[in-house]
Amino acid sequence: MFLVLPLIAWVLLLVWARRYSPDLRTAALVAAVGWGTCLVAITEILSWFNLVTRLAGAVAWLAVGVAAFVGYRLFGQRETLESSEDAPSPAGIDAPLKVLLAACGVIALIVMVLAFVAPPSTWDAMEYHLPRVAFWMSNHNVRFFATPDYCQLIFGPWAEYAIMHFNLLWGSDRFVNFVEFFAMLGSIVGTSLIARQLGAGRRGQALAAIIAATIPEGVLEASGPMNTWVVTFWIVSTVYFLLLWNEQPNWLNALSIGLSAGIAVLTKGTAYVYLPFMVLACWCAASREVKVRFLKFAPMFLGLIIAVNAPQYYRAYEFTGSPLGLPFADGGPRLHWMADAFGPQDIAANVVRNASLHIVTPSGAVNERIDKTIKATIRAIGRDPDDPKATWPNSAFESNHFSLHEIHAGNPLHFLLVASVLVAVFAFRRRLPPVALWYSLGLIVSFVMFCGLLRWQTWASRHHLAVFLLGAALAGLVFEKLLSQKWAAAAAAVLVLYAFPFALVNRTRSLVRWTPVADVYHPRDFLYFSDMHEKYAAANIAAAKEVNQLGCNAVAIDSYTTIPAGQIVNSPVSFFVYPLLAMIDGNGSTRSVWYSGVVNWSSRYAGTQSHTAACAVVCFDCANVREKWDQYRAVGGRATIHDYIVVFSAKGAVPNAPDEIPTKVLQEGPDLGNQTK
Repeated sequence: MFLVLPLIAWVLLLVWARRYSPDLRTAALVAAVGWGTCLVAITEILSWFNLVTRLAGAVAWLAVGVAAFVGYRLFGQRETLESSEDAPSPAGIDAPLKVLLAACGVIALIVMVLAFVAPPSTWDAMEYHLPRVAFWMSNHNVRFFATPDYCQLIFGPWAEYAIMHFNLLWGSDRFVNFVEFFAMLGSIVGTSLIARQLGAGRRGQALAAIIAATIPEGVLEASGPMNTWVVTFWIVSTVYFLLLWNEQPNWLNALSIGLSAGIAVLTKGTAYVYLPFMVLACWCAASREVKVRFLKFAPMFLGLIIAVNAPQYYRAYEFTGSPLGLPFADGGPRLHWMADAFGPQDIAANVVRNASLHIVTPSGAVNERIDKTIKATIRAIGRDPDDPKATWPNSAFESNHFSLHEIHAGNPLHFLLVASVLVAVFAFRRRLPPVALWYSLGLIVSFVMFCGLLRWQTWASRHHLAVFLLGAALAGLVFEKLLSQKWAAAAAAVLVLYAFPFALVNRTRSLVRWTPVADVYHPRDFLYFSDMHEKYAAANIAAAKEVNQLGCNAVAIDSYTTIPAGQIVNSPVSFFVYPLLAMIDGNGSTRSVWYSGVVNWSSRYAGTQSHTAACAVVCFDCANVREKWDQYRAVGGRATIHDYIVVFSAKGAVPNAPDEIPTKVLQEGPDLGNQTK
């Protein structure tokens, strides 16, 4: 039950924050900023002493709770800040909106149930989000380690820090999906607050919250282990405190701006793209006096961002020569996210490509016509739809299709809504607060820069989530100011009704039994593979069962591939390792796990993490590779083949001797390097 300690710490931080901000929602965001900063500090300090363990984590969070309580008692009596809680607008929330808010609550409840009953299964999470967590726990630190997958080292780690603490303190991955779920709730609250700062009253804020809560891709992802909602929350938080700063340029808001932005970029690189122009837009909307004060505080903002990211910056710089981790020579096309052409036509073409991810219908025939229109538009701009300088390597451009999968789902109604709202802001700008125009410009330029800087990917719709949340805040304002209550409620009702199927029939963890999707009514071990990896479940489950029966507490993992790191375009199946790590409790308390056979740049870290000699090696894609049998002959002298996986140990089913290796291994060459994504 140690997991309650960080939750109690947040509650105590919230109580303390209420003394400085009587607005509950603002205080909740302030408490989240403090909590998120404590998470970074705890993780890095414990890591320094190799104390990333369950007991040390529990003690650290207990200390945060005690400190928050003492701080509240000693320093919580200061004069409270002026509240901006809806004073300018007397309009309340009418009955239809209350019903729709309640319906959104039901959607959130469904998502929460899914987050609890379904194990993590999303493809990317199985390959690098969660494996890095398992290896951190096993190593008892978050320092870089030898790995075949560079993503486990260089990508922003804040969401995974939170996942790690949830895993450590509970003792399993039962609650790791709740990191995204809590981030969704926080993002909805933050969106309503941004709407308030833009000039919306209670009704506009409620509409903003409803729009934010019904984004299809967001509904799908919120019950899983990814980090898109997490970075979205920190971006939303940063933008809110920037707008609040324009009214209350005080130290608390200054700290909240710098720390929120710092955690945002520590979570995901998209924050580097989205935040700069939103910061500029909020600054332009401020008074001259506030603008000057902001510039005076700018060094502090920058200092806070660097302080939050300093340990990861150092590790990435030491490894790749860049504090951001990218680019570096051995990263290969898989980590080459930047577009190679930046002209006006290239940017315009990529804007069309990204927009097409949300122009989808359930009709295949209609989608085919949309695809032809999109490609014709790109050609009319003067660019090839499949331009390799602007699209993911070896991926021809194709328009999106209707999907219940969080990676591929588009947001057609919300896309139409946000686009219409942006047009309305410019058309009716005299009827809206001036800040709305600056905010709209910032939102547009941020999206255009995202499209221009990064290669188009067929799975990029989730990277737009922050744009939709920021757009939802603007939509709440516009609905309130320009639409009647009846029409605004009708539009919101359509969004709510459209969102329900995405909550109930998630492609990889559905509450409804339906053949086209994977439902949650299967053994947990099998559900790890529900994201298009079902055919690998039996081999992994059998291999994990064997490891668990060995009585072996030191297990090496070999994710073998014939493809050099610098040439990997899409990840090999051998990178899909988390399910086995979860099934053998490779969290450092039951047994230690680490990568073996690493031949890329990260092999320099092989000797920096202390391990005992392996008593078992689980080798992925090694069944037909003679040299791997030779390499691990000293590990027990025997082996067991589970389809494409080999477990080398002293209790294997067959001898691992030069003259006794199974005939299949001798006769068949390696059939490897099959890139699955």
